[in-house]
Amino acid sequence: MKTILLLACLFFPAIAAAQGAADLQLAFNSAAARAGPAVVSVQVIKEETQSVWEPDFFFGYSMPSEKVYRYNSAGLGSGAIIDKRGYVVTNLHVVEGAVNIKIMTQDAKGVEKEWPASFVGSDPALDIALLRIKGEGPFPWLDLNGKAALKVGDFVLAVGYPFGFKQTVTSGIISALNASLPVAGRRYEKLIQTDAAVNYGNSGGPLLNLKGEVVGINTAIASPTGVFAGMGFAVPASEIKIVLEDLLAGRKVKRGWLGLALAGLDPLTAARLGFAGPGGAVVNVAIPGAPAYRAGIRRGDIIFSCDGVPVENNEDLFLETYSRRPGDEVELVYQSGGVKKKVKVKLGERETVLERITRHGRAGPRAAAPGDLFEWEGLSLIYEDGALVAGISEESRLAGSLRRGDLIKTVNGISPRSAGDLEKVFSSASLYDGVVFDLVRNGESLSLSIQSK
Repeated sequence: MKTILLLACLFFPAIAAAQGAADLQLAFNSAAARAGPAVVSVQVIKEETQSVWEPDFFFGYSMPSEKVYRYNSAGLGSGAIIDKRGYVVTNLHVVEGAVNIKIMTQDAKGVEKEWPASFVGSDPALDIALLRIKGEGPFPWLDLNGKAALKVGDFVLAVGYPFGFKQTVTSGIISALNASLPVAGRRYEKLIQTDAAVNYGNSGGPLLNLKGEVVGINTAIASPTGVFAGMGFAVPASEIKIVLEDLLAGRKVKRGWLGLALAGLDPLTAARLGFAGPGGAVVNVAIPGAPAYRAGIRRGDIIFSCDGVPVENNEDLFLETYSRRPGDEVELVYQSGGVKKKVKVKLGERETVLERITRHGRAGPRAAAPGDLFEWEGLSLIYEDGALVAGISEESRLAGSLRRGDLIKTVNGISPRSAGDLEKVFSSASLYDGVVFDLVRNGESLSLSIQSK
């Protein structure tokens, strides 16, 4: 019978097309059916506070006082059971700050059941949280497919509980890979972009391939209206699998770290460094004592590649290191002092911005005596191991680029060594020709090139 059908398909293309469509339909049906019992609704209660100034009356006089009110707010999202013991992966922003978490499951017949759940761990870098259902297993679960190479154009299904409705399945394709997006004040990288419809309540639900395997966890949408507008984003399962062992063990997730921050090579910076390109990114921050610093890389060096992958900005380097483990080794190709070099660097443990600021201090303006100030291009500058921006006028051509509290270390590569140097250093700089400032802002070193006609 199969032979007859094969011959028929060869000689009758319409039959072959119909058979292909039927197979594709069955694949969608099978993936959706498999996912149903393992995709859950995540319902949380968060304790919120609000400060209100209210009048208190004493002998006819109103005396305002601050009163703090506490109230509960409800939130919802979706999740995927990824282990028969009842471990659930969802988004951190769904459950962050929750005082009570409940899981709603749905069996193959559509019968729902509510379960209490506990928080196990999270990885803010991926916006991922791990929960555990408090109940007797085994539970139906889905595989995290962290091995198969995803391609733009692959069919995918998004499963979840949008707007609190019953479980919903939508379909689409992978429309882009390695997307980056700010979510809830954090920036996420390597995201899968899809046109499968996801909405409020889908956060934390799985993005599936046609085998019913989890290829991503739906995290965010890009929309001017707050509802789906054709662009949804998911954290790849391959990234989740890297940290899953730590989360299951209740350990802090450790990520590889070089201790570098890069800036793109604009023409002014490239000219000052004597670099004609193409490619590369300049080291803007090289934290003393960090792995890259110990390997000899310094601020002003130019990074060309990391493990053979071209680097042209900070994001390129971040993508090659943040999913690695401390102790992993990477090879950097870079230029220092006009000489091209190659070095292998063993990654350390990634620090947070707060940890770096705590270690290296935070620049801030101090009170100045009238004679301390040097005025240039609308800036009020004080010498304090550099030129500290004590003030900036609204009319200044530098407003919006420099900030009060910035500590300027060099101007076109020249460092002021004393208060008397400020006039000499700044007067030799011309915004018309372009100026490159090396400065410290909020404990972070950075380079700004500014040109104004």
